[in-house]
Amino acid sequence: MDDPKLSVFRSLVLPYNGTVCKGFIDYQVWVADGVKLDDIEQQLIKSKIETIYGLPDPCNSAYLRHACSVAYPRPVSNGYGNSYNVLFACKSSCQAVLDSCTANFELLGMTDMLPNCAATVPNTDKYPGGAVQFQNDGSCNSLPTKSMNSTCMVPLTECVSPFVVDTVFKTTNGQQNTDDVNCSCGCCLPCPQTDNYYKADLLKTGFFVTDVLKAISAVLALVLAISYVVLPDKLQHPSNLILFASIATAIFGAAVAPSFGDATRVQCAANGISPATSYNNTLCTVQGAWLLFGAIATTAWLSIVIINLHLHTVWNSNWLSRKAWLSHVIGWVIPAAFAAIAVVTNSLGWTNSSMCMASAETAAVLLFAPLGLIMIPSTLLHIATFAHIIRITLQAENSETVSHSTLSSGRAARISHRRHVMNAIRIQWRAAVLALVVSSSVLIYWSFYLVEGSKTDTTWMSTWQLCIFNRLGNQEECGAKYAKGHVPDFIFMMITEGLVSTTGLWVFLLFFKGTLVSEWKEYMSGWVCCGGRRNRRREEDQFYVI
Repeated sequence: MDDPKLSVFRSLVLPYNGTVCKGFIDYQVWVADGVKLDDIEQQLIKSKIETIYGLPDPCNSAYLRHACSVAYPRPVSNGYGNSYNVLFACKSSCQAVLDSCTANFELLGMTDMLPNCAATVPNTDKYPGGAVQFQNDGSCNSLPTKSMNSTCMVPLTECVSPFVVDTVFKTTNGQQNTDDVNCSCGCCLPCPQTDNYYKADLLKTGFFVTDVLKAISAVLALVLAISYVVLPDKLQHPSNLILFASIATAIFGAAVAPSFGDATRVQCAANGISPATSYNNTLCTVQGAWLLFGAIATTAWLSIVIINLHLHTVWNSNWLSRKAWLSHVIGWVIPAAFAAIAVVTNSLGWTNSSMCMASAETAAVLLFAPLGLIMIPSTLLHIATFAHIIRITLQAENSETVSHSTLSSGRAARISHRRHVMNAIRIQWRAAVLALVVSSSVLIYWSFYLVEGSKTDTTWMSTWQLCIFNRLGNQEECGAKYAKGHVPDFIFMMITEGLVSTTGLWVFLLFFKGTLVSEWKEYMSGWVCCGGRRNRRREEDQFYVI
C-alpha cells in the first residue's frame, strides 16, 4: 500500500508516556490490536538504540527521529467521529539516516542497524491491510529534525583533545550549552574550529608567517609614503598617486595589528568557543572594517596609478590631475562607505583566516563586487596600454636609420621586433607587474572564496568526532581521514594569504627606486652640512619613463 489511510477507533489511540522518544513525540500514538506501548518501548531499547545516544549529530537526531516515527505511527482525525487516518514513517527520514549515519556505523561496525528504505516499514505487518511502504513527504509521520528535549541523554564523561569541557553544561546540570552549534553533551570544539581539523598548530604557524608578511608590507609601504611626503617634489601629480597608493597599502597591511601574536582575540567570542561576529566581538568588528576599507582602498589607488599611465601613454592626457577629487572619491570615500555598511549591517566576522573580514554570506557584495569593478577595468586598460606601446614602436621601424643591409631581411625583422618589444617592456614593466599583483591577488582570493565556500557538506564531521572520541587516531590522523577535502586546502589557503600579505612589499619594490635612495642621501646631507634641506627644483619625476 503506497498511501494507507487506516480508519481506526479511539481505543487504539493512546498518549505516549515512554522515555526513548520523549523529545520527538508530542502527539497521541496509535498501536495495533494486542500491542502494548511498553512492548514497543522495550523493543526500541533491545534494538540497541541507546548506542545512538553517544553519536554526534546529525546522525544522532536523524536516527532517533526515524526510529520513533517507525515505532509510533501518528493518528490524524478524518472528521468522522472517533475515526482516524494513520500516518507512517517517511521515506525521506529513512534516507536521512543513510546519509548521516552510514560512515559512522561503518567506522563502529554497526551497519546492521542501518534501515532498508526499499523494504516495508518494520512491524507494519500487524496493521490492518498488511505491511506498508515508507511514505512520501506530505502524507507521512514527519517528526522534528532535532529532539525538543534539550537535556543530553548520555553526557560525555571525558572530553578528548581537541575537545574541551563545556563549563556551562556542567554548571546547569546539562540544561544549557555554551554554544549550541559547537558543543554537545558536555564537550565543546574550541574556537577557532577550523584549526582542529589539521595537524596541531599547523594553521596557527602558517597564519603567523602571513601576519609577519602583512606587518613587513605595512612598514615598507609606510617608508615609501614617508619618502614621498618628505623628499622634494613628490606631492605633485602624478607622484602623489604613488603616495596615496602607499598610504592605502600601509593601512591594509596594518590591519593585522589587532590580531598580531594572538589571532584568537579577533577569531573568537569571549567564551572561547563561539566564532567571532559583529555581535559578540568588538575588536573583530574594528579589524573587519579596517581590513575591508584597506583592501578596497589599496586596489582602488593601485588601479588609479595604472589608469593614469594609460591616459598619459595612450592619450597624452593629464585628465586625472584635473579631476583629482574623483580619485579621492574612488580611493577613499567608496571604501569607507562599504566599510560603514558592513559595520551598520553587522556583516563582519571570522571565517577561515587569522583576521576578521566581511562574513561569508556578505563577502560577494561587500568585498568582491567592489574589487572586481575596480580591478577589471584597470587591468584591461593596462593591456590596452601595453598593446598601444608595441603597436607604436613597431610602426617606428619604417623611420629607423640603422641599416640592416648586412643581415638577411628575415633576421633583421626578428631583431628589430625583439628590440621594440623589449623597449615596451622596459617602459611599462613596473605597471605590468603592478597590474599582475593586483589582478592575481583579487582573482586568487576570489577563487579561494568560491572553491572553499562551496564546501558546505557537514555530514563528515560526526565521523571525525567519533574518530577523536573513540581514539581511533589523533587530531592529525582523524583530520586526514575524514576532514580532508571538506575543509579549506592548507596549501591553497597559504598561497592566497601569502599573496595578499605581500602587496605592500611589491609596491615598495616597484616604486622605491634608486633615485629615491639618492634623494634621501642628498636630503640627509643637506641637513648635516647646511642646517636644512637644499632648495633645488627637481626634474620631472621618473614616473613614466622608467
